[in-house]
Amino acid sequence: MDFINCPWCGQRTQADALECHKCGGPLPSIRGDDPGPSPPLPPRQLPKGYKQRVFLKNSPLSLIGGIFFIVGLPFTIIFPLVSFFTQEWLFLIMGCGLGGLFVALGAGMLLFGIRSGLNKIRPYELGQATVGEIIDIHRDYSMMVNGRNPWRIYYQFETSTTPYEGSVLTWQNAERTHKVGNRVYVLYMLENPDQNALYPPV
Repeated sequence: MDFINCPWCGQRTQADALECHKCGGPLPSIRGDDPGPSPPLPPRQLPKGYKQRVFLKNSPLSLIGGIFFIVGLPFTIIFPLVSFFTQEWLFLIMGCGLGGLFVALGAGMLLFGIRSGLNKIRPYELGQATVGEIIDIHRDYSMMVNGRNPWRIYYQFETSTTPYEGSVLTWQNAERTHKVGNRVYVLYMLENPDQNALYPPV
C-alpha cells in the first residue's frame, strides 16, 4: 500500500485517499485532465493545524526570530537593572548592545516570517479558484538539506484577462502526486494574482 504525508497536517496517510483521516483536508492525486473536486468558496476554513504548521515549519524565520527575541529580551531588562544597582556601565553596554541586537534581529526575522506565512495562507483562505496546468517538475539542486534536494513544481493559470505562472517548493516526491500536463486548481488573490498557490498544497 502506498502512502503520502498529508500536505495540510503532515500525517502519514494512504495515497489513494480523497482526504486526510486526521485533519480532513483534501489530498492531491494524479487525475490527468480532471482536477478533482473544486475548492470551497472563500472565505475557506482551513484544516486544523495548517496555519500553525505554516508559521512554525514552513516559515523557519518565525521560529528563529522568536528564539532570538526571547534570548535577547532578558539581557535588555536584567543587565540595565544590574548596572543601575552596581554602577557598572559594562552591564548597561552589554544589555543595550548585545541584548538590543538580539531583540532587533529577532523582531525583524519574526515580522518577516509572519508576513511570509500570511502570504502563503491568504490564497487558501480568500483566493479565487481557477483551473491551471502543471508545466514542469524537477529537482531543485540549488538547495540541499541533510543530503536531500527539494522538488520544484511549475504551473500556469489564467485570470479573466492575463496568463500567470507560479511555482511551489516541496520536500515530498512531487512526481508521485503530480505530472506535467495535469490539470490542477490554483487559488490566487484578485488584487494580486502573483500571490497564488496550488490547491491542495504540496
